Amino acid sequence: AAQIPIAPTQPTQPIQADVATPPLQISLTAEMVAGILKGQNFSMPSGYIVEDGVDYLVRTGEKIKDLEALKTLPIMVLPIEGLDAITLEDVAEITLVDNSADRYSKVNGVDALTLTIQKQTEYITSDVSKRLGEKIADLTKRYPDLQMVTLMDQGEYIDIVVNSLSMNLIFGGGLAILILLIFLRDLKPTFIVGISIPISLVAAFVLMYFSDISLNIISMGGLALGVGMLVDNSIVVIENIYRMRNEGKSAVEASVEGAKQVSGAIAASTLTTVAVFLPIVFVEGFTREIFSDMGLTIAYSLFASLVVALTLVPSLASKVLVKEAKQDHRIFEGIKKSYTKVLIRALKYKLVVLLLVFALFGASLWGALQMGTELFPATDSGQITVTLNMPFGTTFEELTKSADALSEKVMALEDIDSIGTTIGGGVLGFGSASGGSGTSASLYVTLEDNRKQSTDQVTQKIKDLGIQGAYDLEVSGTDMNMGALSGSGISIEIKGSEFETLEKIATEIAELIRDVKGVTDVSSGVEETSPELRLIVDPEKSIAQGLTAAQVYMAVSKSLSDAKTATTVSGATGDIAVKVYDSKTIESLDRNDVIHLEIDGPQGNKVKISDIATMEEANGFKSIRRDGQQRYVTVSAALVEGNNIGIVSDAVALALKDYVAPDGYSVVLKGENETIKSSFKDLYLMLALALAFIYLIMVAQFQSLLSPFIVMFTIPLAFTGGFFGLMLMGMPLSIVAFVGLILLSGIVVNNGIVFVDYANKMREDGMSVQEALIKTGTDRLRPILMTALTTIMALLTTSLGTGTGTEMMQPMAITAIGGLAYATLLTLVLVPILYAMTHRDK
Repeated sequence: AAQIPIAPTQPTQPIQADVATPPLQISLTAEMVAGILKGQNFSMPSGYIVEDGVDYLVRTGEKIKDLEALKTLPIMVLPIEGLDAITLEDVAEITLVDNSADRYSKVNGVDALTLTIQKQTEYITSDVSKRLGEKIADLTKRYPDLQMVTLMDQGEYIDIVVNSLSMNLIFGGGLAILILLIFLRDLKPTFIVGISIPISLVAAFVLMYFSDISLNIISMGGLALGVGMLVDNSIVVIENIYRMRNEGKSAVEASVEGAKQVSGAIAASTLTTVAVFLPIVFVEGFTREIFSDMGLTIAYSLFASLVVALTLVPSLASKVLVKEAKQDHRIFEGIKKSYTKVLIRALKYKLVVLLLVFALFGASLWGALQMGTELFPATDSGQITVTLNMPFGTTFEELTKSADALSEKVMALEDIDSIGTTIGGGVLGFGSASGGSGTSASLYVTLEDNRKQSTDQVTQKIKDLGIQGAYDLEVSGTDMNMGALSGSGISIEIKGSEFETLEKIATEIAELIRDVKGVTDVSSGVEETSPELRLIVDPEKSIAQGLTAAQVYMAVSKSLSDAKTATTVSGATGDIAVKVYDSKTIESLDRNDVIHLEIDGPQGNKVKISDIATMEEANGFKSIRRDGQQRYVTVSAALVEGNNIGIVSDAVALALKDYVAPDGYSVVLKGENETIKSSFKDLYLMLALALAFIYLIMVAQFQSLLSPFIVMFTIPLAFTGGFFGLMLMGMPLSIVAFVGLILLSGIVVNNGIVFVDYANKMREDGMSVQEALIKTGTDRLRPILMTALTTIMALLTTSLGTGTGTEMMQPMAITAIGGLAYATLLTLVLVPILYAMTHRDK
């Protein structure tokens, strides 16, 4: 920055042209010079003029090109003949200041420049990352001495996660086809059904392209979750064709009749699955932004699978299944006989089965509530943010020395790849370093790819360094997925007007939550105060001099304020900021200078501040934060590792239950728990709307209000399996798991629809209720088990969390697997019981 001290601010000595001319007094101030610089360093288009049919742009003014032009810039021309214009260097000292010594940035202990690069909105992160990687490789090749270390690359992380999900999708599809082969024991029908997976996926990709949906974590997660469902429609069709073919019908007749018989049922089941994502359009904000891509992706793939099942599958079956294939399946026949006995027994003891189902539902719901809640599951990102906080008043040299020492200790830990350290703000936009105070340093730590320890384990070791080295450290793993969108830990916001009262309340709140189990690193938000010098203006003395406290403030503020950038000029390395200082205030004032400042009174008199005010030492907030025109402070706390945010937040709320804030002050529990509650509220709305849509679709399918009710009754009870799945894996209920439950509500009705539809057809053929249910159960057992197992096996790899970053989709897969497995039992046992209780023989 070019610093321009102006001297003097008082009127200069009179300039006399001759004896007869009256003296000319010139008063030149820093404000005047700054204004001249702004006005002269100006170039803007003024408009157009037309001459001989040509449009000419009229540009007014010219920019100051360099420092030399700045020095020779005329700032005043006196009305004296023969006297040259007064230039800036005539009245000011112009100094080019090198401020590199006030900057600190290191990578792996070596001085470095830290570059932060952000993509434009319309471009894809992974593409930009790839192009940057190519450019970095080109630069390092061109300049052998140049070393560039990537501290964080979101594009690379996204590629790794998408590749992991892609592998899960491929393995899931392979396992689904294996289930088909085991049940059908014939390569031909297995091939017919298996071909529906790639065709449906390609169709989904095409529709995603035209909908401007990229291959991201959410969309690929949707495909990985939906790959098992892609074969469900084809399974129902091919199994029905296969059964009719074994009954002696011709290949063409079996294909036509088999597809026609189940077309309504599979269309309805597809619509119910897609309908669960339709309510996304009725919610806003966080939930909609995250899961709209998933809903559209699953919808596209399922609609494609429905078209394939009703067109391509019967066409291929009519050509491929030309020979009768009566193959005995002893194991399955044994399963079928055992199921028939169980079904007969269940129909005999309906009330006992119902009570057992409700008891399990209550137990699972209670257990899930005990597990707590979280926003998103933790992911092992391999990246850690560390903020080193030093006491107020720490010098820059002391801060850099401590940062260097901490970097060396962190680098000595196992599995550390790189460390970037900066002072004056969070590294790469992460961290909470307060650059304004100059007492914080931020470290961005990346771990090795093939590390032996998890990110949490390394994070804990870095925290221990703070205890050993007397550092005040804030350490957290950095998630580049959805978890980074929200704050973490406990946050309590206290609003009010008076600083002293806010400080008192914050201290009391901090003491209350300090004893809550699972809470650590409690901060009242007011411990770190900055020293203040308070000018107490005496109202009587000041008004006697014709001054107010506001006028005293204006005079002191003007004397103490730093110079603002007046303009910029071009330099060798870019634009240089030009700041104009008054020569009297370029040196820092001390308290003695301030108290003896003189203020111009209303009658032109000079008034010393010491005559109307006193100065006191005190402590104040480092910064003042406002929300809705109200001041507030935040009491914060971290969680002890292994604790759940939902459970701990409830405990904190209980501890604050009896606390009564003074009038005009409010205490509100915020942080991650607030985001969880807001998101869950949206998800409750989604679930309610999804259930309504599912019911209406089934009413249209069955042309009845009663039959859909039977199937709908299984949806909340099917959540039992999802809750037990989360409990078994030790996972709390998160947004992702909740979406899994919503998705489950659309899946579990599919087999129920096919079951009730088939039972209705059997009764139309003259069977009694008992006979129709037993016939339906034995005939539909194989497709029900096949569709359930293909979806379960397709989700298996995702539920295990195999691959980097796939932990985010893990709870959704677990709830879907647990719920679907349990719902299959409900379909085979509970649906017949409910059907028998609501239908009579006619």
